[in-house]
Amino acid sequence: MTFLMILLRYINEGLTSFLLFLIDDAIKKAKGIMYKVGIVLFDDFTDVDFFLMYDLLGRTTDSWDVRILGTKAEHNSQLGITVKTNGHISEVKDQDVVLITSGYRGIPAVLQDENFMSALKLNPKKQLIGSICAGSFILHELGLLNDKKLTTNPHAKATLESMGGDVQDLPLVIEGNIATAGGCLSLMYLVGWLAERLFDSNKRKSIQDQLIPAGQSELFEELVSSTIQSAQSTSTYK
Repeated sequence: MTFLMILLRYINEGLTSFLLFLIDDAIKKAKGIMYKVGIVLFDDFTDVDFFLMYDLLGRTTDSWDVRILGTKAEHNSQLGITVKTNGHISEVKDQDVVLITSGYRGIPAVLQDENFMSALKLNPKKQLIGSICAGSFILHELGLLNDKKLTTNPHAKATLESMGGDVQDLPLVIEGNIATAGGCLSLMYLVGWLAERLFDSNKRKSIQDQLIPAGQSELFEELVSSTIQSAQSTSTYK
């Protein structure tokens, strides 16, 4: 088999998986099925990364069921706040969406934790996967972003590049069904991408509406929508 034939087969398989995901997604929308969203948590997670993500997702209760997944019954944040989990991280394989939090102390620890890493059975052909800040280290270590672009917290860029990551100086990078966001406030873009992928821009706007500073709704709408559109325009599968 020639290299060209192998390449074409790989592209075809990737497009087929992506189309099957879209078909399954359309069926769920038509039936009004709740999406299962899992947030991966661990000790020493960054407070704002988790709580803002959880708050944004919690602004709609008829679209998805959000579960906090970890290795213990509860995990402590960098600032000492305790969060109870709803299940073990091995349950990520059963989620429609998996979102990975961050933590400048927590991420190095879990990257060295074989039990943690081996429990993350993710499948970007069947799931939407996202990370905030250094959460992209986990996706990179799992091999999900080999030869693909990604982003992370600006202060962690050099470290991720030294590990072989193709890190972009962008707030949101989309590669097929995987989105990485860099900088805590880029959660607006990450959750916005998720809402638009599963529903539409109206769903995104309804989620983000109460977070926008007074008198700046048009400014933020342009910023959020253009950032998501720009990331989608360079995505592997549009």
